[in-house]
Amino acid sequence: MPENLSPLPAMSSIRHVFLLATWCMFAMACLHATTASAQLQSRQNFAVTVPSNLSITAPPNVGMMHNQTDANQTFPLQRWRVVGNSIRGVTVSFSTDGPFVHNTDTTSQRDVQLGLSIASSSGVGRWILTQAIDSTDYANRDSYATVSAMSNGTATATFDLQVSFLTDTYGSFPAGLYETTVTGTITAN
Repeated sequence: MPENLSPLPAMSSIRHVFLLATWCMFAMACLHATTASAQLQSRQNFAVTVPSNLSITAPPNVGMMHNQTDANQTFPLQRWRVVGNSIRGVTVSFSTDGPFVHNTDTTSQRDVQLGLSIASSSGVGRWILTQAIDSTDYANRDSYATVSAMSNGTATATFDLQVSFLTDTYGSFPAGLYETTVTGTITAN
């Protein structure tokens, strides 16, 4: 058998074929990596977390001098601000801590009447008054008056609260300072 017709290729030819195959695989890998890393579109997300805000703000304390008639003594409207960003809405209530009570003789009392109206509102929620007027009746042991409203979604509002000192007959109760406190409460629905 002639030398150049050997069944096995020369060792240097195998090395060349191996090097050529390795180089081709490297070139294809580089080409594939280059194609895979080219992006035609990308995205970035932006997010804002809005904290819960359920708040109610009372106006400053208010006083008045009785006008010495039999008429009920009505304070100027008191504007309360309410914020409720609960998705299901909020309920607000305004309650007295009792009737008007004399500051030195706690047995001397006068009834209080509360009235509530919606002055303004904003947001997707709608407000309704659930109790617009209420009075104490201390003689019959009804010591609390409560008015309330609710929204059915996220909303802010201002409420006008009317507070009246029920006189009946002027002169039938002792002179002096009579006080009551109204507390506003907000809860998520």
